[in-house]
Amino acid sequence: MGFFDFSGGGNMGFGSVKNVQNFTNEQLYEKLSAIKVSFGTPIMGDIFGTQSVMYKNATPYYDIFVRVHKDKIIMGKIGTDGTNSVGTAMEMESELVMGSKDEENSFADRAVDELLEVIKKLENGEFVTITDQAMPANTTTGEPISLYMEQKLFSLKPRFDVFNQEKNVVFHVEGDITSHSFTIQQDGIEVLKLKRKIAKIMDEYVLVRNGETVAELKKKFRIINPEVSGTVNGAELRIAGDMMGIDYDIKIGGRTVAHVDQDKAHWSDCYRISIKDEDVQDIVIALAVICDHVSDKDSKWRH
Repeated sequence: MGFFDFSGGGNMGFGSVKNVQNFTNEQLYEKLSAIKVSFGTPIMGDIFGTQSVMYKNATPYYDIFVRVHKDKIIMGKIGTDGTNSVGTAMEMESELVMGSKDEENSFADRAVDELLEVIKKLENGEFVTITDQAMPANTTTGEPISLYMEQKLFSLKPRFDVFNQEKNVVFHVEGDITSHSFTIQQDGIEVLKLKRKIAKIMDEYVLVRNGETVAELKKKFRIINPEVSGTVNGAELRIAGDMMGIDYDIKIGGRTVAHVDQDKAHWSDCYRISIKDEDVQDIVIALAVICDHVSDKDSKWRH
């Protein structure tokens, strides 16, 4: 991916793909009707008289659409029927002004990204029946685990508490005063150590468990949005989405294991973390700390 990429993805709420298969809207509807996604089922509809495949009421405010446009297939979010257009506009304006998204905007933008990946696979001639996001979570309940990570203010050292919906602290994260080393603790016991390598042009990080390196990560230089990638237990790691806006997916081995976004109900730094694989909870927490550090550094650099 280059410095500037206008094909969508990255939780921007739109996407486009070259229509190399010469799909019609009717063919798109037929193929998408056989694919399970996380945000609904398609119908054949229209947008102001223009035929489109629609996922109605993906959220209370937004529909998701996809259609053929000249030599491309385009997709995005649009205000759903029955909602006030002023209200929808205010939702989108709030997103721009606040610099972070509410839960509904985040879901709609991720739905567009999910659809974008499906269309890319169809254009590549791949057979798809279900998206990664629509598959059951690897947890005891089959549902994602909801956690919240809040930074402790007025502390010389960076400190975070990670708690569940019942407000019980599940993990505690504490760094040294230089932010070069962090300990991730569960029930008072260190389960993972995060280290930032010193004297590197681009930030590099390692995750260590019981003295053994389990992950290596590196920040990549991009003008619009920083990117972190590497390996976890030998599998490819990719942080996909808007890291500066705190709205991104964590993918390990091609599968989405967690999503992180911002909880605007809190005045301090507080992140929502939805984990789809409970076997990597501690790694996800460490990655969220890394992304917080990267976004803070880039924000200071840009100002």
